[in-house]
Amino acid sequence: MALKSLLLKEKMTNPTYHIYLQNNCLFKDLTEWEFNIIWRRIYKSYFTEDLTYEKVVEPDMVDASY
Repeated sequence: MALKSLLLKEKMTNPTYHIYLQNNCLFKDLTEWEFNIIWRRIYKSYFTEDLTYEKVVEPDMVDASY
């Protein structure tokens, strides 16, 4: 249970990345390490103006007990 909690906390504090080709999502929820590898490889292969990415940072969890 502690490991699951730690992994969830890590996911909430580390950004994830989505990669798009012509506004269509190719890759979703990549870690920074995964993003760096994939981005370097596909950025050279496609028309660069059609390839974009989004960095997503989840806000800290809010206590929902109200």
